Amino acid sequence: MRKTKRSTGAVAAVAVLAAVAGTGNAGAVSAATHSELGLLAGGTTNRAFSINQQGLAVGDSGTAANSGHAVLWNAQGKPTDLGVLPGDSTSTAFSVSANGEFISGRSIGATERAVRWNKDRTATPLPGRSDAVRTRAYSINNSTTAVGFSVSPDGNWHALRWGADAKMTELPGLPGAVSTGATWINNQGVAVGGSVTADGVQSGVRWAPDGTVTALPSLPGHGDVAATAINDSGVAVGASSETAGSPSQAVKWTSDGKVKALDNLPGDIGNNALAINGSGYAVGYSVMPDGKHRPVRWKPDGTVTALDTATPGVGDAYGVSDSGKAVGVVTPSGKPARAWLWN
Repeated sequence: MRKTKRSTGAVAAVAVLAAVAGTGNAGAVSAATHSELGLLAGGTTNRAFSINQQGLAVGDSGTAANSGHAVLWNAQGKPTDLGVLPGDSTSTAFSVSANGEFISGRSIGATERAVRWNKDRTATPLPGRSDAVRTRAYSINNSTTAVGFSVSPDGNWHALRWGADAKMTELPGLPGAVSTGATWINNQGVAVGGSVTADGVQSGVRWAPDGTVTALPSLPGHGDVAATAINDSGVAVGASSETAGSPSQAVKWTSDGKVKALDNLPGDIGNNALAINGSGYAVGYSVMPDGKHRPVRWKPDGTVTALDTATPGVGDAYGVSDSGKAVGVVTPSGKPARAWLWN
């Protein structure tokens, strides 16, 4: 895992604060109000990764049995336990579709398997590669199409897409790629992620609905890129850096593939955009000099604002809805990590 940048396979989920977009200078703390999302009975920690315009959020929560279960929070922040696949003990939900009918994630027992929760909240296992040591489904759209990855025994990632029938298709990488991962899919069936060569150079990529792959440009002088999310207008976000080990710079790609850097918080050493909503507001994290993260949001023009973390505390914003609500994880000093909602 990179110090200031998620690898292609790290959690991607969607979303601020269109409703709280506001004015404010770079580095100011957002006036958005916040609340903690509910825990399952007996749990002490939870995480939220995605939220839709209905206010439905997903993630996971600890339980009385000291295992984490995938959860769905309603608009009032009350959690529902989504459970695990038969024989498993742990699960996580990474994405909820815009219409609220489908949820994607993983279930873990002897192995890690991709899973789709359906409209009736029953769980359907999604197949991975035959040689997979673990498989995850990161994102799902209104058509029940999901994307994610399998990891093969050699440690390489393989981008996958599943249809409504749960049939799996492997998405291609760029020429020379040995590892790929898909992180998000929009309602037009366009997906984004990363493609990595044998020498470790990563390119951000976009897959058309037919599976055709296209490279996304990096910033000038940068050679390592990853895309994390894409909205229904085809605008994507992610990060670009000089090399795999150097600080990352949050970026936005227009629908025609042009790249633009998103603003940094003053004094911080890196950032990453993890989600974008339909209005072009993005969220993610900024990296302080001590390496800790703080959650941020970007307006459509790229200006940045820090989100409140009940100081002192650190965290990440992972998802933003078209209605302007954002979710993420905040860890106050000396306390367990908690799922937060910013209104």
